[in-house]
Amino acid sequence: MEPVTLQFIAEASKGTLHPPDAGCVRVSGVCTDSRRLRAGNVFLALCGERFDGHDFLKDPGLKKASAVVVSQNRLTDVPKGIPAVSVPNTREALGHIAAAYRNGFSLPVFCVAGSNGKTTTKELLAALLETTFPTLRSQASFNNDIGVPLSLLELDGSHRAAVLEAGTNHPGELAPLVRMIVPRYGVVPQIGREHLEHFGDIDGVIAEESALGEGLATDGVLFLNGDCDAARPLASRTQARVVRTGFDAGNNWRARILDNGWNSTRFEVTAPEPEWCGVFEIAVPGRHMVSNAILALAAAAELRVQPEAARKALSCFSGAKQRLQCSEQRGIHWLDDTYNANADSALASLQTLSELPCTGRRVAVLGDMAELGAHTAEAHREVGAAAHRLGIDLLVCIGHSAGHTADGAKGMRQVLAFPDVEQAVLALRPLLQPGDCVLAKASRSSRLERLFEALKDERIENH
Repeated sequence: MEPVTLQFIAEASKGTLHPPDAGCVRVSGVCTDSRRLRAGNVFLALCGERFDGHDFLKDPGLKKASAVVVSQNRLTDVPKGIPAVSVPNTREALGHIAAAYRNGFSLPVFCVAGSNGKTTTKELLAALLETTFPTLRSQASFNNDIGVPLSLLELDGSHRAAVLEAGTNHPGELAPLVRMIVPRYGVVPQIGREHLEHFGDIDGVIAEESALGEGLATDGVLFLNGDCDAARPLASRTQARVVRTGFDAGNNWRARILDNGWNSTRFEVTAPEPEWCGVFEIAVPGRHMVSNAILALAAAAELRVQPEAARKALSCFSGAKQRLQCSEQRGIHWLDDTYNANADSALASLQTLSELPCTGRRVAVLGDMAELGAHTAEAHREVGAAAHRLGIDLLVCIGHSAGHTADGAKGMRQVLAFPDVEQAVLALRPLLQPGDCVLAKASRSSRLERLFEALKDERIENH
């Protein structure tokens, strides 16, 4: 963050200075975690479901802070001698500060939204842009009303571009984030059946995700996965230019997979510009990873990234944590896709497992998919049926909805269902053999990554 004054913080957050003459105090960053506070930062006391930042105002480390931003009713908790800004709501204040700070920069900003593939596409695009100029990217999945402001506040004068991720769980959450980011470019990897407990159905998802395109100016560009059924309604709701990418005819940028392996996927690109046509390779498996990659290539080309530089960066891309990450241990291929799940992303992961080379059995371990509301049983049965249709050899269902997943897979040769990860581990440990390929997919609440951790830490019995 470029240095600003406490006066700027107070005005942006609609807060009150204490003491009134503290406006000239210099601030070199906004921090919401007292453990990571650096000298010159302002400490902003967030209130969450499990914590209250105001409880840390007495920490000895707070002496590093130039000032604090606190709720009006907690002003008396501020240690003497530390300047403060009191606000009605610190969470809202964080957004106001970030929005005001963002307005001080003129640079190309990409906003990545959608149901699936946001973080991977964000990481891909940032890696491509960084071949040409310094680029700010959201850390991890900083995509809500806390993560987006904190990402924006990392902007400084060295950056020449920014790629930020914006997510949503409830209607009305995305539009304020888009207004805060003020992107010129929007990127949507996929629209699917996410958070149906809150959005109701796919039309509700489309209505919410349309906020990105609606927030772009006429000189902006909306990059869409043209193979997605939602591409047409999303394109109709923006005044920006639309670029479609994907595998199907009619897209502006098209990909054709040449070779799909565990360590990389080779694909051919047909693009509007001849210099972008040719063979590319990405160091991760899966058709939907290629879909994300060609979307990122089209977006990077808009900023005149050189094709050869992009080709090299793409070949080194190893994916985002717990998002279809491959490893091999004791002769078993592990496919970790445990970060999150909905019906559409689970179907894509199963498709990937079915297409990858495998000398043993293809094993799918599927946990609960959360926030599907009335669609929960139907979605889990659909995924179970897909495992059967795609020829998966062993399906392991875990969690509250394991029965629904197993019901959908009726007719499969081997289906196992367990209430929790621990019981699944005990059953799988003697079953897995060298040559097997194991996919784990579930929503974060399932914490299915524990299965891989447990299985990899134990010796697999070879029968």
